[in-house]
Amino acid sequence: MTYLHRIILSSIVIVNLVYGGAAQFVENELLVRFDEGLTQADIEIIIMDDNLEIVRQVSRPLNLWLLQVDLNKNQLGKVRRNIEDVPEIKYAQNNHLLSLRNTPDDPLYTSQWNLHNTGFDANGNPSGTEDSDIDAPEAWDITTGGETVLGKKIVAAIVDGGCDLDHPDLQVNIWSNPFDTLGNGIDDDENGWVDDSLGWNAYGHNGTIPQTNLDASHGTHVSGTVGAHSNNANQVAGINWDIQLMIVAGASSTTAIAMEAYSYVLEQKQAWLNSGGLEGAFVVTANSSFGANNIFCDSTEYPVWNDMYNTMGEAGILSVASTANSSINVDVSGDLPTSCTSPYLITVTNSNKDDVKVLGAGYGAVSIDLAAPGYGILSTNYNASTSTKYGTSMSTPQVTGAVALMHAAASAELAQFYEDSPALASQVFKTLLFTAVDPLESLEGITVTGGRLNLHHAVLAASIWPSGSGDMNQDLSVNIQDVVILVNLILGNITPTPELLAAGDLNYDTFITVQDLVLLVNSILQ
Repeated sequence: MTYLHRIILSSIVIVNLVYGGAAQFVENELLVRFDEGLTQADIEIIIMDDNLEIVRQVSRPLNLWLLQVDLNKNQLGKVRRNIEDVPEIKYAQNNHLLSLRNTPDDPLYTSQWNLHNTGFDANGNPSGTEDSDIDAPEAWDITTGGETVLGKKIVAAIVDGGCDLDHPDLQVNIWSNPFDTLGNGIDDDENGWVDDSLGWNAYGHNGTIPQTNLDASHGTHVSGTVGAHSNNANQVAGINWDIQLMIVAGASSTTAIAMEAYSYVLEQKQAWLNSGGLEGAFVVTANSSFGANNIFCDSTEYPVWNDMYNTMGEAGILSVASTANSSINVDVSGDLPTSCTSPYLITVTNSNKDDVKVLGAGYGAVSIDLAAPGYGILSTNYNASTSTKYGTSMSTPQVTGAVALMHAAASAELAQFYEDSPALASQVFKTLLFTAVDPLESLEGITVTGGRLNLHHAVLAASIWPSGSGDMNQDLSVNIQDVVILVNLILGNITPTPELLAAGDLNYDTFITVQDLVLLVNSILQ
């Protein structure tokens, strides 16, 4: 880095600090992660000399607790510095404020151009560029969602502001916990969440999902994009016609609320894994359309975010997050959570119906992975209606929906690989998704993939994942010819003919391992 570059970068950092670079937080609260196995009684002893009071445990998997400081007796910063030296404490951070990534409704469009763009609106007037879409009809020729080839009911978690659970285009696809009874005040299934029969409300720490406020409007719209019930002669189509949508309210307000929401999703998947599928839910992806601008996730101020995404990823959950609705370089200015570096996080920016990145959307060659349509997206709204919304919040659920649809299309070998090794297989799904994008000139050099989501290519890639015997472990051999066909199909090329395959010097009888194949695809993306 030259001296001039250092001066420019330092100036940018100073500007960010002066003009809102540091997130706001609850002035008397701390989020503290304690060592595994420490109980509330242990914690009370540890904090007794610091004028701290336990509010509640936010996340059991992380042993994360919300603590309150008596500001009449001590200062927040001083208490935080004191407890960070305690051996039993992994870290402490402020309870930062968050907000939903939303822009006001502006119903200008009457069709879902993001799924299939003809270049004309519903009235036959020119509108956008033909094929500036995610190729949904082509993907639906392969699968419309629902279950894996091994018969597992696919669940996508919608971490948002709530949802209209009775919406006629969503009701049949809403996930429910059959082992709990709503409203009886009893933890029937003893899973630690009282009355969670229809999901969880982290705002109120109960099972009553907000359904009719503005935040619920946002969440209902996001839910419909991922999985509105389709082919039912009613309203709109979702990316997954048949899916289970786990509704979790808790996408704004504070970090503590968001972590409680994520923990509910995580514990449901852990329960599924630990019970052999008899309890919990087969959650494969979680949608997050919220955050805070100008924040670097990996600083010492925000350690819990990567911890949570990594822990979810280890359980086989790919988290998909929207970036800022502002034309900022996230690599330079930061963004929460899309500057996080967890390998299980997919970050999304916004493209329009002309296949151009929306001006008011974040970018970053290191931080932002891909784009998806988000400008003028028609989807479900509360009160059994529909609405058109704008923003990266509308882009992200299309990628979340794509991850879920890939699981529905996945070959038997890939589906089994996921059940046997959920963390490693999730990386395969992520790699296939990235390799399948349509390249866009407006994204070249400012996103990881340089492209916009192509649902068809992603679903196709999962469906033809190289077959083999056994449990699809890392030593499984894959024929080079299959690799060539797979990569060409992902990139949208025609399938190589036998003559074309025989024309080169490559020995197509050679075999490589799955591990080498994953490394190869990742090197292509770098």
